[in-house]
Amino acid sequence: MDDNRWNQLVIDIEGDDIELMVEACEHLQNEAEISDVSRLVKLLEYESFVVREAAAWPLAILGDATVIPELFTAYQRGFEDGHDNDGFSAALAGMAELHPQPVRQMLLELKNSTNPDFKKYPNWLLEFC
Repeated sequence: MDDNRWNQLVIDIEGDDIELMVEACEHLQNEAEISDVSRLVKLLEYESFVVREAAAWPLAILGDATVIPELFTAYQRGFEDGHDNDGFSAALAGMAELHPQPVRQMLLELKNSTNPDFKKYPNWLLEFC
């Protein structure tokens, strides 16, 4: 995706117009390409929960299992910010269903992590692999 389109979608996702925000989230999911994965991962660090969740959906489709730690960090942050993470949970489950073997392998590795945020979610997500 070109930089202008990318920047406009992020601005719209962060905006106050709910309809425009929803539309921009859908466009991000539908238009993001493999070459955008690193930019999607950076969106997981945004202050805005909506931006983080919007990035989770295309990452679930395009990203490989190596992005799961970053997804888990953003996922945990959503809980800490007081969100129910329903959409984020669905994106993670979708990733496990789309890419069961590599996701399973990464989750098994994360179960042994010293990072408590990485250890919280593998058992739940393994149910979808």
